[in-house]
Amino acid sequence: MIKHRIPALLLALTPFWISATTQAEELQQVDPVTAINEKISQKYDEIATIEQDYSTQVSQLNRLQQQQQNLKKENSELATKRNRAKTALDKQYNRLAEEPDIDLTSFQKQYQESWKAVKANQKAQLENQQLVSENEMQLSQLKQKKARLTTEQQNLQEAKIEARVKRLSTELREGAVLETSYKTTCSTTMTLGECANQGKYLTKQKAVKTFKNRLLSKLTESTVVKQNLQGVQLNIHVQESQIVKSGFSGTNSYFTQMQAQLQAKPDAVAACKLLNVEARYCLTNGKARAKTNKNDKQWANVTVRSDQYNDNVTINGVKYGSTPVEIVLPAGRHQVTVSKEGFETYNRVITINGNDTVWVKLRPQKHG
Repeated sequence: MIKHRIPALLLALTPFWISATTQAEELQQVDPVTAINEKISQKYDEIATIEQDYSTQVSQLNRLQQQQQNLKKENSELATKRNRAKTALDKQYNRLAEEPDIDLTSFQKQYQESWKAVKANQKAQLENQQLVSENEMQLSQLKQKKARLTTEQQNLQEAKIEARVKRLSTELREGAVLETSYKTTCSTTMTLGECANQGKYLTKQKAVKTFKNRLLSKLTESTVVKQNLQGVQLNIHVQESQIVKSGFSGTNSYFTQMQAQLQAKPDAVAACKLLNVEARYCLTNGKARAKTNKNDKQWANVTVRSDQYNDNVTINGVKYGSTPVEIVLPAGRHQVTVSKEGFETYNRVITINGNDTVWVKLRPQKHG
């Protein structure tokens, strides 16, 4: 017969659930990571524009410098031409004493024009050099601006990582109230109390696993997090629980329906590990972690493996079949038994403080 109870836990925890939901909605409405991404994208565009301007200015500077070299070469040629015109004019002046009627006009004009060409070249050199100086100044300014924008971009990248870590830390600490049901088979040697406790225990295990899967799937960066789960402690706690319905539903089948309030309380650097970033992003400002309530139950993923096939695993009196067995257990001491016909039974009390793997080597039985 299945017993019914009033599901008061959900009503009692409604303010908690609304608070967590409201925080999640606010996080979705104003996501600092998205805002920072937009700023980073803007910086990329600004840097790309500067790089294009810089490239254009470099090409222009190269052209001006080449032009300056050409003007200097031309100046040397014009100076030589002017010197030749002066030499020719001097010769004609020397002849003037003996030939007073000699016409110097063409020689004077040639000398004047050569001088004029030299002066025009010198003016062009000065103007071109001024353009070179202005271009070099613009390049220097662009270089400084790019350096400033690059620094701002790097700062934004740092701020983005910090925002990602903060967002994930907030999402990981969201709580939920789950209603979970589980049907277990009780052995004929169990008392009613033992059967009820087994049902309650296994239902809590299912609730923890369900909560973890839902929590991970709802994360903003769920894909990245799932890739880095190895070795990370989420420390899921069953803070409150209440049986809604329980009782036998068949010969040996015991049905349990439970409401439970669950919350993850991950390690201080869990968010950094899950995002694969340096731990320093999780240890800023020296914020102290909140103390865990002594009544909270911390749950961990535990895998039991052995060197044999078709063995039998029993934990705290509950049978789980053959290895490998993957379950969630509350932190603390647990009785683990692994047996197989023809081998000595492994029977140990283990202490679970976090995610762990129990390796079992079964020894063949000694025959007298």
